[in-house]
Amino acid sequence: MKVALFTDANVFAGTERHMLDLAFGLRAAGVNVRLACPWPSALAERAAGLPVVEIQKRGLLDGAAIRTVVGLLKSGAIDLVHAHNGRTALLAAVAVKLAGRGRAVATQHFLEPAHVLRRGVKAFVSRTAHRWVNRQTSHFIAISEAAKAGMLARGQATPAQISVVPNGMPLPELARLASPQTIRAELGIAPDAILIVAVARLEREKSLETLVAAMRTVGAAEPAAVCVIAGDGTQKETLLAQIANGGMAGRVKLIGFRSDALALMNAGDVFVLPSAVESFGLVLIEAMSVGKPVIATRSGGPLEIVVDGETGLFVTPAAAEEMGRAILSLVRDANLRRRMGAAGRARFLENFTVERMTRATIAAYEKALAA
Repeated sequence: MKVALFTDANVFAGTERHMLDLAFGLRAAGVNVRLACPWPSALAERAAGLPVVEIQKRGLLDGAAIRTVVGLLKSGAIDLVHAHNGRTALLAAVAVKLAGRGRAVATQHFLEPAHVLRRGVKAFVSRTAHRWVNRQTSHFIAISEAAKAGMLARGQATPAQISVVPNGMPLPELARLASPQTIRAELGIAPDAILIVAVARLEREKSLETLVAAMRTVGAAEPAAVCVIAGDGTQKETLLAQIANGGMAGRVKLIGFRSDALALMNAGDVFVLPSAVESFGLVLIEAMSVGKPVIATRSGGPLEIVVDGETGLFVTPAAAEEMGRAILSLVRDANLRRRMGAAGRARFLENFTVERMTRATIAAYEKALAA
C-alpha cells in the first residue's frame, strides 16, 4: 500500500500533528507513506526521514499541485491520496480523475466545514463542487461520531462510506520531557501552586474568554491557583485586555505557542479545553496520556473522549461560573485529581494510541481500494 497524506496548510496545529503521528504510525505498520505538503512548513520540517512531496498553495484549483499528484498516481508511486482539508480533497479528486487510477480518501476534521456557512451564488457553486468531490472520493474518515453525524446530515456520504477513526497519539516518553519543576521555574510559578493549563489556538471557537472569566471565580476562592494558556491567534489582544481589566494579570498568563505543550501539560494539575465547538479535541487525549484530569465542554468530540466524573468533568459551553466551580472542585481535591488522572491515562491506553488509529486508518484505506 502506497499512500500520500495531503495538506496545503503551512501551520502546525491539531490536524498537522495528527498527520505526522499517522504518517509515522503507517510507516511502522509497513505502509509506504509520504507527506504532500508545503515546503518550507512546520509539518515538513518535522518529517524526520519521511519522504516529502512539495505542494504550494496557489489558489483554489492549483494546477501545479494537481499535476504533481497525477504524476505520483500515474507512475505508481502512490495508490491512494489522503486529503485533510476541503481544498486538498478537491485537488485529490481532480487528480484521481485525470490520472485514471488510484483512490482518494478524505478526513473530516470539523463538525461544520466553512463552506456550509456560505450564502447565495457562492453557496450554490460550493455545493455543486462538493457534490462532485464527494462522488470522486472513495471513502471518508470522520474523527468522531459527531463529525460523522454532521457528514450524514449534509448528505456528504452514506454510512457505509464513512469510517470513524478517533485521533490517536504515541505513548509519551515522560523521561524525555522537561521536568515539571523546570517548566514551572521558567514560567515563574511556585512548585506548590495549583496549575491549570489550556493549550489551544487563540480563536473564537476555542472560547478561551470563558476560561479567563472562570478564573475570577477560582481566584476569589483559591488565590494561589494559576492558569497558563499556550497558543497564538487572533484573539490574543482581546484576551490580554480581559485579563488586565479583570485584575488577573498574576492569575492568568498567555505564554504563546509552545513546541513543548506536552511537558507543559505534565507540569500542570488540571487541563481545561473550553471550546464552544470541538470536532474532537486532540489536546484532551494528550493531557490524559500524561495522567491529568480534564475539564471540557459538552461540544461534540469531547463527549466521546472524556468520561464525566471518571476521567474528568463536563461543563456547558460558555458557562464561566459553571466552569469555575468545576475547576475549584479539582483544585480542592488532590485525591480526585489523582484518581481522574489515572483513569484518563488508562482510557488513553485503551482507546487513543497511534497504533489503534493506524490500524483503523489502514482498514479504511482497504475499503477505499476495494471500492
